[in-house]
Amino acid sequence: MSNSTLLGSNYVSEAEVFNVPAVPFTKTFHPVHHRDFITVVKEAVTAVGMNIIKQEFVLAGKNQEKMFGVFDLNHGSSELCWSIGLRNSMDKSFSLSLTSGTRVFVCQNLCFSGEFLAVRRHTSSLDIDELAFMAFRAMRQMIPRLQKFQKWHEGLRNFSLPTVDMKILLVEIMTNRVIPPSKFCRFNDLYANVYDDSLWGFHETVTDILKGSNLIALPKKNMLLNQVIDRYIDSLDSAKTSPLGDFYQNRSLLSR
Repeated sequence: MSNSTLLGSNYVSEAEVFNVPAVPFTKTFHPVHHRDFITVVKEAVTAVGMNIIKQEFVLAGKNQEKMFGVFDLNHGSSELCWSIGLRNSMDKSFSLSLTSGTRVFVCQNLCFSGEFLAVRRHTSSLDIDELAFMAFRAMRQMIPRLQKFQKWHEGLRNFSLPTVDMKILLVEIMTNRVIPPSKFCRFNDLYANVYDDSLWGFHETVTDILKGSNLIALPKKNMLLNQVIDRYIDSLDSAKTSPLGDFYQNRSLLSR
């Protein structure tokens, strides 16, 4: 088994995740094994009437203490598939957490809403029953949030994106380290030849590039991307009163 941080499509099997050595408990730290977390999440998915149609896992850390997984569900639309992300660490790096998102069928882009549905520290009071209830509650909360996220994602098609504004958004996401400047040519190629010149096309271009990102970092990058897009949409409704709207408006005028 590799000890390196796994990136992009370099995934591991569920069996490899289950075989990661357990970390001993202390008086205050009771690390939940990746296996137990995955098991209760799967049970919760079944309990709310859904099925997992695809799963992916990444391990990181010297002894594979960090894990991130993605489950694609049999819900969504003809174009989008609902997905959930789960992360866990047995070395105190971060709490075990669940998030939600969608996968676009046409190019297998994966984007998360960036909002974690459940977060729990590995304390001595955390047992398997509480873990199972947390997962079930998160699945119940996930359904309306994913419906809202899917509506938001599909609604991006309704916003045409002038070239000037696209360039501003591109600078913003690079400044926020969503994608590195080294991907500039890749972005231009995808945006010009694969996707349309709308906010949806911009979003899909970025998430297409993010397919090579570390799955552990992907939710945060998606969150930043979505925030940049939301700020842009808000600025369209308040261009005369919002400082951000003024920023976009002034930059647009300077470029003409």
